[in-house]
Amino acid sequence: MLKLKLSIIGVMLLIVAMIGCSHAVSNRNDSVENKDNNAPSNAPNSAVKKAAEDITLRGDFKRSFEIHELEANGTLYYVSDPKQLLMAASEKMGQRHYSKFFTTCVVGMVGSEGGYGPTSKYQNQITVHDLCV
Repeated sequence: MLKLKLSIIGVMLLIVAMIGCSHAVSNRNDSVENKDNNAPSNAPNSAVKKAAEDITLRGDFKRSFEIHELEANGTLYYVSDPKQLLMAASEKMGQRHYSKFFTTCVVGMVGSEGGYGPTSKYQNQITVHDLCV
């Protein structure tokens, strides 16, 4: 019985640690992108990156371990949601667990092209400012 309790506690601690690491990595990527946007205009990377712009996207939002993505119009975006608007929307829909999946419409700023997410697999990022109907 003691082994079972210790095993359960160990698994719970592991899950909490994974969730915490997931959020820490996404916040670090946001700060790295902001530093790049302040680079001088003659920097070599600024010629490759496209300018940030406001955009409205409708697509499928998915969140699970190390995944925060929005697929819209055949493009996959890494999602930065500093106001936690998508989490609030999923709570209203009854999705109370960590993993989320639903169709939504977002208004946000598209970042410069580059490697986003924990494994840098996303070439595009959107920072969500508002949800649309």
